[in-house]
Amino acid sequence: MDGPSSLLLAHASSSIFPLYKTLFVKGLLSALVVKTPPGIGTDMQTADTETMTTQALNSMLRMVFLWFGPIGALACAAALASQWSEVDALDRVALPLLAIILLVVTGVLAFNLLSVTLATRISFVATAVYFLLGLDRQFFWFVLHHQMLSESSYWFAVLYATAFIAFRADRAIQVCAVIFAISLLICLSHLWTLKVGGLLTYRMVASVVQFLIASMTLVLVQVAVGRLRQQLDQARAIAFLDVLTGLPNRRFAQQQLESMMQTGRGFCLVMLDIDHFKQVNDTYGHHAGDMVLRETGRVVSRHLHGEQFMARWGGEEFMLVLPGVHKQGGKALAETARQDLYQHVFEQVGGLSASFGVAERIIGDGLSDVMRRADAALYAAKRQGRNGVRVAMEDGRLTRLDLPAQVDQE
Repeated sequence: MDGPSSLLLAHASSSIFPLYKTLFVKGLLSALVVKTPPGIGTDMQTADTETMTTQALNSMLRMVFLWFGPIGALACAAALASQWSEVDALDRVALPLLAIILLVVTGVLAFNLLSVTLATRISFVATAVYFLLGLDRQFFWFVLHHQMLSESSYWFAVLYATAFIAFRADRAIQVCAVIFAISLLICLSHLWTLKVGGLLTYRMVASVVQFLIASMTLVLVQVAVGRLRQQLDQARAIAFLDVLTGLPNRRFAQQQLESMMQTGRGFCLVMLDIDHFKQVNDTYGHHAGDMVLRETGRVVSRHLHGEQFMARWGGEEFMLVLPGVHKQGGKALAETARQDLYQHVFEQVGGLSASFGVAERIIGDGLSDVMRRADAALYAAKRQGRNGVRVAMEDGRLTRLDLPAQVDQE
């Protein structure tokens, strides 16, 4: 490296780089601590419009990431191999480190030890750091020799677009703004240093200006697209939301059940109906009835985990969808929820009970078959005294609550 370049490198390293490094750490890495919206099966009482699409989005992101991680690591190795005879000082350290991060995060995600949201954000931040350091590095050699930014600058477009996958729309806008601000600071500081050193040319300025204008335009386009996607997600979620209880509605439950039927995934279906609910409305009024429906959703749904969810099926009838659960587990969960609900004291109304019907999807079942058996079990519980759990067997028999040892016999 010649004298002027060495002088510029020393000057920039000692004064400029710590400034935008600090800004980046404070601005971009803070996005990692943003909490993920609660899943559908974890807190149905506070389900909002974004919650309704989180499960499907996370499933898609996980599948994409499990492919992206190894491919990204291979790309790092290929980039390193392509310049093996004269490896750049930054790439010698950054590319192996980035490849290791991608592989480790992918492995941890594959064993479900890390959420897909955090995995995506860690990889995004690591990649963003590398791109920004690469942009800074260009001014010390490539720009001086070629009078323009290198082709690697084109990848900032992918970085900005990926931000809206790794983060929610509002957070993605902030992340893109931080990245653009750091890029702007890097470019302006180096252009000023080059001007002071008498090395600045019109071609350098034109290249940097085009890069910044293209970046700003892309960020604005992504903001518009992000806002539109947010509105579409909200509209879609509203269509799947029961406004009174905050639970998913019948349409959402049917869509999820049909999806599991198409993939052949096993599940257990629990239908529950509040006993003597009409008397609540007649005695205490519809306002009290609405309160009972909301409280029932809150009490029962706190027994659900992971992908399990509770939906309002209609009136005072609810449905629990338990993916990957057999009728034994469905009966145990229903019995626990029944006892909890029976012991709960409803404001103004007092104690209430509910009847539960359990059915498991078996090979050869259509969705209507499972629902018919669950309904039959529910109404058997109603006929046999209410405040009970009945399990539908494969042959159509309905178990008796007073014979628990026979409940799960095949």
